[in-house]
Amino acid sequence: MRDRLLLASLVAALGLSAPAARSAGWPEADERRMAADAASFAPPDFKRQLARHSRRLMQGVSDAAAAETGTRDAAAHRAAAARGARSLAEAIRRHAAFEDIAYQTGGIVHELARALAPQGGEAADASKDARFLGYPAEPFTAPEALAAATLPANTARERYDAAVTLTTRLLAWIWKAAGGDAASVAQYPASKGPYAVRE
Repeated sequence: MRDRLLLASLVAALGLSAPAARSAGWPEADERRMAADAASFAPPDFKRQLARHSRRLMQGVSDAAAAETGTRDAAAHRAAAARGARSLAEAIRRHAAFEDIAYQTGGIVHELARALAPQGGEAADASKDARFLGYPAEPFTAPEALAAATLPANTARERYDAAVTLTTRLLAWIWKAAGGDAASVAQYPASKGPYAVRE
């Protein structure tokens, strides 16, 4: 019952339609890997909380993917991710249960995965040797600008890296906007990237 209520809240917050059959995009396993990859470069305190509630994070990804109808374009998905970031920062400030924060973070991962879906279904091995492209010079600008940033996205690999990067940048914005310590972003400037996600 609780998951259904959270899914309804996530669907409403991100502007999704009612659940339907999964449409073309990244395989769910890749979206779940994106969630783990993005969390690995999040501010340390946020990263620890997401790791602690990793099952809820992954359930959020799965439920958002299951609710996807495939009727929105990339710009709409990016805008939904930015709205989700604002909503999560406010929820953290209100001291919402972190398992719910992790769950809704999964929806943001899905939105950016859909915004950067592979072209022509060529997603095989795109997550292998994944990279985080780094934080921009202004890492705490508005989430709408962060989500709309243009990154290389000509191949499935580049699209995967771009989805991970945009998600990670929003995670840092969320944590900072909620009052958390996000000083770690200075360790990973885009000017010195990319950074290997898995050594």
